[in-house]
Amino acid sequence: MSVPDLRGARVHLRDWRPADVDDRLRDLLASQRPWHRTNGPYFGSPTAEDMARVADGLASVARTDPARRGDPRETLPIVLDARVVGSVSWYWEDQATDWRRMGVVVYDETLWGRGIATEALALWTSYLFAATDAQRLDFATYSGNPGMLAVGRRLGFTEEARLRRARRWAGGVHDAVVMGVLREEWEGSAWGRSVRTGPC
Repeated sequence: MSVPDLRGARVHLRDWRPADVDDRLRDLLASQRPWHRTNGPYFGSPTAEDMARVADGLASVARTDPARRGDPRETLPIVLDARVVGSVSWYWEDQATDWRRMGVVVYDETLWGRGIATEALALWTSYLFAATDAQRLDFATYSGNPGMLAVGRRLGFTEEARLRRARRWAGGVHDAVVMGVLREEWEGSAWGRSVRTGPC
């Protein structure tokens, strides 16, 4: 598989580069940023040391020879106007049964509500279906993150699970939600037909 070069109308997903993990990105990753309040906050707020380790991990990925990074890539930066503003990722929910789970986060809260996460997740979904033989992809969120639920609905993902009142958090009780899409649904959708992921 060649180096990912995923271009949308506004955002670009490509390999991490050493220059990406600069002081500005480290500040966006720092603990107590607004994105921590919606990105699985019920797992506990990260400390500054936790986020420094995340930044150091991304820096390590960025220094690794692209030929040794694995296919499909586990994470790519979301680049807007030549700046890293977020990232996409996937992990094994269960490797034995080929169950992959995706994630997307826009670190810069001044860019929320502009469709950046929607476009990035569309590119990422097309990339992962092109790069693997996965039959489905999904993401997990909770009812306290209406922005992520809206991203899934805009992209045509199906709400596959809602565990009612599963998350007691921040003075309220929230549902846990999983939204997924099957390969044939994605490939037959307007998003799946319109997204071009370039070499992958």
